Amino acid sequence: MKQLLGDVLLAGTGGFLGAAVRLISCVALSAWGGQWGYAWGTFAVNIVGSFCMGYVSPFWLSVQHPARVFVLVGVLGGFTTFSSFSADTLRMLQDGRAGAAALYVGASVLLGLAAAWGGFVLHGWMLK
Repeated sequence: MKQLLGDVLLAGTGGFLGAAVRLISCVALSAWGGQWGYAWGTFAVNIVGSFCMGYVSPFWLSVQHPARVFVLVGVLGGFTTFSSFSADTLRMLQDGRAGAAALYVGASVLLGLAAAWGGFVLHGWMLK
């Protein structure tokens, strides 16, 4: 129970930091994006977060360390957001922009996977 409470505090603290950075990023990018403003912030944090997850997760693949909970579950979990991605997509569909929604979903998934893979490859390259 003590370990669980510690992990909850680590994840919560990291989540607060990740969510704060996400909010700042989304607000900054929304001013730039025009009618897509709200989606650019979500798109950017999900791609950057995917890269970061791919890069840092190999450090903890076989190790249970408190930093794993803080960084992966907390900071990156709070930074990236599938729920905002879903809400942004639904908003585009409700606005009658099915093509934009399809492009957003496709690009988010493909670039997110590519970014995670790129982070993983960079991690391996840096260890050589």
